[in-house]
Amino acid sequence: MNKLSAAEIAKLCKRHPLPAGVDDVVMTREQLADAFQVTLNTVTAWIAKGMPMLQEGGQGKPYELQLSACWAWRQAQKADDATQSEKVRRAQAALRVALVGGTDDAIEALDPKTRREIMAVQIEQERFRQERNELMRRDDVREAFEVIFGILRDRMNAAPDVIERRQALAPEVVNHLIDICDEIVAGTRDAIERFWRDHPVRADVSRDSLDA
Repeated sequence: MNKLSAAEIAKLCKRHPLPAGVDDVVMTREQLADAFQVTLNTVTAWIAKGMPMLQEGGQGKPYELQLSACWAWRQAQKADDATQSEKVRRAQAALRVALVGGTDDAIEALDPKTRREIMAVQIEQERFRQERNELMRRDDVREAFEVIFGILRDRMNAAPDVIERRQALAPEVVNHLIDICDEIVAGTRDAIERFWRDHPVRADVSRDSLDA
């Protein structure tokens, strides 16, 4: 049993106040069980788990339980349980992804609820990787390619004239340089376009199948 300090209880009560119109009173175990619509055994189990008490009962002495503290403790327990359940759910979905190999065909063969869970895990993982710059947005990559290509194109177009002025090259040499620079620019553009052809946007898992 983890006994909460007065400061911890006050913090819980501030985070989870009693509903409006409910008076904060001291109750016995029986009264608290009736208020929460649970069994006496359930209240006893909550106390064993660390629910705050003003006075521990025994030998003819009743338990004294502050309603606000018990309410706040119970709400905090529910929140913790929900968090743990969500972690378990995501772990289960992540494991399912691993078990099926993470392929689109394997995921598509699963039931809609499982597909939604797996997609939620994948989206969260992608968002985390984006925040760490491990995964970049497609539009950002395209923009970076265009900026780099623009710099290369402008430099290659200017290179023959710059070299000619500095080295006093023969006209035929300059023409060869122009051809070479044009080939570099064209080859770079082809490489960029080939990259996008080889990496199309994939939409194998339809939104309709996830909403089924």
